[in-house]
Amino acid sequence: MGTSWTSQKPVPDVDLTQKTVIVTGANTGIGYETAKTIAQLGAKVIVACRSEAKANEAMERMKMEHSEEKADDKKSKVEIKANDLDVEFMTLDLSSIASTMSFVEEFKAKRLPLHILVCNAGMAYGGEVKTADGFELHFQVNYLSHFLLTLHLLPVLKASRGNAKIILVSSMAYRGAGWHEDNMQSINKGQLSKYGSTKLYQIMEMFTLAEKLDGFGIGVFSLHPGFVDTDIVKRENQQVSGSMKFFVGMLSSMGLARNSFDGALTTIHAAVNPQYDGKTALYLENSQPTSLHNPLATDRDKQEFLWKYSLDCLKDYITEDTLKELTSH
Repeated sequence: MGTSWTSQKPVPDVDLTQKTVIVTGANTGIGYETAKTIAQLGAKVIVACRSEAKANEAMERMKMEHSEEKADDKKSKVEIKANDLDVEFMTLDLSSIASTMSFVEEFKAKRLPLHILVCNAGMAYGGEVKTADGFELHFQVNYLSHFLLTLHLLPVLKASRGNAKIILVSSMAYRGAGWHEDNMQSINKGQLSKYGSTKLYQIMEMFTLAEKLDGFGIGVFSLHPGFVDTDIVKRENQQVSGSMKFFVGMLSSMGLARNSFDGALTTIHAAVNPQYDGKTALYLENSQPTSLHNPLATDRDKQEFLWKYSLDCLKDYITEDTLKELTSH
């Protein structure tokens, strides 16, 4: 088709046995393909999402597809390392601070290591809605709860002893995002503005985290997965305009949308490709580092403002001991 992502690198031939990975939003779309592929490489994968029923359905499908691909390697897009997939559901509702904190405590109680955290879950076109915690819905789901999750899981990532990774799945929608210090949650702004701002924040968070975690052996990455034909604008319970639905359908019918696996490739490379071991603060598109096209993303003063604003939003859930994990070896 002549589309640029056809030149993406294949899945690296790596063995992730003894590794533990969390993938948020792993029951559908690129999260599903990310979780399945990483599990096929041998890792234990935590499928972190809201619905246990949907997660169980997704995990059963992963296992069925895995069996088929093991039996016929022509069907497989990865050098399979796992005999059986080790995938486990854990409840995580990112629209709820309580759910996010419960997830953290329950994961820590398992006393598992954590080598890779993939912050993949996201939403768009959710209307003008505030969560029960009082935050704008897109801001909390796409950015703030992942921020909280990451800070509280830092001790476990640090304990993995090198080459741990945090992956923040952003979007090229960051390119058009603006900056409004008096309205960081984009309240009463357009749906695309809300979404784009949260994706910009993820990239800005990458830079701040990478700087604060320098010397800890934790790489922080962000990326654009590409337009995927099962993209979040098509999910249920989202207020997508007729024109946007038409646009999505047109791109898909013209073959200009990636399938979910191709969309997941950039995330997979960021998470498991050994060429990124020891590296950090890289933004990827088409499975390789690329330059950023919005100067807001690299503005250090604005990065610091966002960091302080985020901590203030979560002041009841982030203690001084939590923040010490950013400075203590």
